[in-house]
Amino acid sequence: MRVPIGWLRDFLPGEAPVESIAAALTARGFTVEHVTKPPKLDRIVVGRIEALDRHPNADRLQVAKVDVGVERLQIVTGATNVAAGDAVPIALVGAAVFARSTENAQGAELKRIRQSVLRGVESAGMMCSASELALPGEFDEGILLLDRGMRPGSDFWQAVRFSDAILGVEVPSNRPDCLSIVGLAREAAAAMGSAFSYQPPPSTAQTAPASLIGVEIEDPSVCRRLLGQYFRGIKNRRSPLWLALRLEAAGVRSHNYFIDVSNYVQIEIGQPLHFYDAAKLRGNKIAARASFDGERILTLDGVERALPVGTPVISDGHGLIGIAGILGGQSCAIDDRTEEVFAESPTFVGKRVRRAAIALGLRTEGASRHERDLPLELCDVGLRRAAALLTHAGAIASAVAAGGDEPPAARSVALRPSRVNAILGTRIDVDEMRRAIQPIGFAVTGTETLSVTVPWWRTDVADEIDLVEEVARGIGFDAIAERPSTAPPQDVDESEFLQESWLATSIAALGYREVVSVALQGSKTASEWERSGLTFWLDLTPIANPLSEDQRFLRPSLLPGLLEVAAKHPRRLEGSAFFEIGHIFARPEGDAVKERRSLFGLRCFAQPDRTTAMDRCLLEVKGDVEYVLRQLSGSDGNAAADRLLWAHPGAAAVITLEDTPVATFARLHPQLTRAYGLPPDSYGFELLLDALPRARSIASYRAVSRLPGTRRDVAVVVDEAIAARDLAQAVWSAGVPHLESVRPFDEYRGPQTGPGRKSVALSIMLRKSDATITDAQADAAMKVVVAALAVHFGAVLREPEGQ
Repeated sequence: MRVPIGWLRDFLPGEAPVESIAAALTARGFTVEHVTKPPKLDRIVVGRIEALDRHPNADRLQVAKVDVGVERLQIVTGATNVAAGDAVPIALVGAAVFARSTENAQGAELKRIRQSVLRGVESAGMMCSASELALPGEFDEGILLLDRGMRPGSDFWQAVRFSDAILGVEVPSNRPDCLSIVGLAREAAAAMGSAFSYQPPPSTAQTAPASLIGVEIEDPSVCRRLLGQYFRGIKNRRSPLWLALRLEAAGVRSHNYFIDVSNYVQIEIGQPLHFYDAAKLRGNKIAARASFDGERILTLDGVERALPVGTPVISDGHGLIGIAGILGGQSCAIDDRTEEVFAESPTFVGKRVRRAAIALGLRTEGASRHERDLPLELCDVGLRRAAALLTHAGAIASAVAAGGDEPPAARSVALRPSRVNAILGTRIDVDEMRRAIQPIGFAVTGTETLSVTVPWWRTDVADEIDLVEEVARGIGFDAIAERPSTAPPQDVDESEFLQESWLATSIAALGYREVVSVALQGSKTASEWERSGLTFWLDLTPIANPLSEDQRFLRPSLLPGLLEVAAKHPRRLEGSAFFEIGHIFARPEGDAVKERRSLFGLRCFAQPDRTTAMDRCLLEVKGDVEYVLRQLSGSDGNAAADRLLWAHPGAAAVITLEDTPVATFARLHPQLTRAYGLPPDSYGFELLLDALPRARSIASYRAVSRLPGTRRDVAVVVDEAIAARDLAQAVWSAGVPHLESVRPFDEYRGPQTGPGRKSVALSIMLRKSDATITDAQADAAMKVVVAALAVHFGAVLREPEGQ
């Protein structure tokens, strides 16, 4: 939030330094992220033109006599928009002003004002335009004309209430009262130990005429309280310079007096207002309700919007005139001809405004305040402040029309001093607790257990713990002594993080790129699968408050996100690989939603060159999975054929460890690859991280032998149902001397194997640590291998071709 320091000082005594105010706000929990100091030129004063005569030697120049307080100056000017009696800014001799128009004065040239003679007439000073003072461009229409009531000789910047610094303040989301100058000034005054000099605006006189326009709340779930007030007798015009400059400093562009007053009140008090041109209203009241099916509205930004059913709206009985709390309608917009207005000061239901703003994609300053559930009292204070500004300018105000709930009685919360000291680790007495919270509006009574009356603007304070926080802020967090914790240290379980970190590193080393996708998805994903002829295999879990239609459901799998990424990858047809680690939310067999950790990998192979590519690719993906499992658990696991709805029929498997499923891998279904434009040879695998060990298996150290090993290959014919891993396990269990590794590397089916049988080739590596393996030792070891396979599986050696 941009906070002009001059505006803040209206409610603080004296001229507190900018640095002190910034430090005070930061100490109270409102971080000042930056301080901006606009250019401020010296020796600029207010002057009143007492006389204006033609220049004796120049037709386009005039000679002015200007009162600047302590003296009367003669100034030659070429301006055509000034007259006797006008108040204007005067740059005295020795002052420096900007030489050309600039919005921010960054890099602009300065010119020094000197006493000079222009066509034979002395000139001591210069009348200034807005651009020469680095003021906003909308005021640059010749010499800047000031309020004629300004005192001649007074400092120009003080006269227009110019802020010599602008604070960038971060306001916590639970403190809507401090989305205002008044709220932040209250906090700053308390932190600096200064008096808070805010006086609430007066109420409208009891003798005011009744409002010509009423208010009504047709749907209490949309609006809790609605106030309205009718103003007439004032023509719309440009705002006074001081008001426009304050809005500009706060980051709001000046428009006209009516709109500027509503923005001014919103920034100063924190209450959003909306002004309607009363002459354009078609009924005798405005009403807050929810929109009906098919309703549309042309809003102030020139966009015609179709409103979802239930959108909070304002109606005049003949049509919509605004989206409640978000943006007004064009039909009753204020313009230059407006002479009567109806001011709306509402308290809308925060969640309804927030949902509507998200659904419509409209984020406004008013919506950001309404969605935080403003207190009912604020709409009355805001309307009174607006009435004070308008009536000061000459408007005639009606009585206030009111509808909805009345403000509740003041709330009281019990506060135990012993509890405060126990939580904060302090030893402060009751009087100090009072001094900590009374300056920000809390009333305290009692001695043993304090009864604290919560001010109406503090909607965030509900329980004793909230008051403990207020005491801590009041005494200052720096005043709380640091003490070592007496609680025994507790180990933090980092196993999940370490597991995921190691897995990410290992999968990346295999050539996969990590992806991070949004954990929410829309119904579009399931619809796309159905259009492809596939049924989305998991139930979607909706969330209560979706940010958008595309983020309405918790993701049940990481696969859809990976498919989206792969589909957009420019080299997807040349071969690519991706993986993601994240949380998924699935309903297994219709049960309650369960959150699980998953690693999903997707690998797209380039177009194959031979018919065996499918088997080769599937085995490569299987090898990737087994590598990770082997590093984590010391075992490849047991793979068995399975059926997955997203997989190619007959090309899917599940891997188990000790009868627990830990992974699946498969070739993607052809309809899925066509739908996403992926190569036919695209494969996926999933690791169920919660079922895997959270730490790598402890490896035993064994020095690598410096002697060469001996590799022997053996091909045996066995029944089709026997898995290659079972053959390898049998070799390991046979007690083969000097065995270092067993690896299946080929399968063959053909005339030599016979029906229902296959040939499996195993690579056997033998090695000794103290000597080279001899042929005799190798032959003896292989006899043990063949004998073990024959005993366990009835395996026979495969005859060479041609025999």
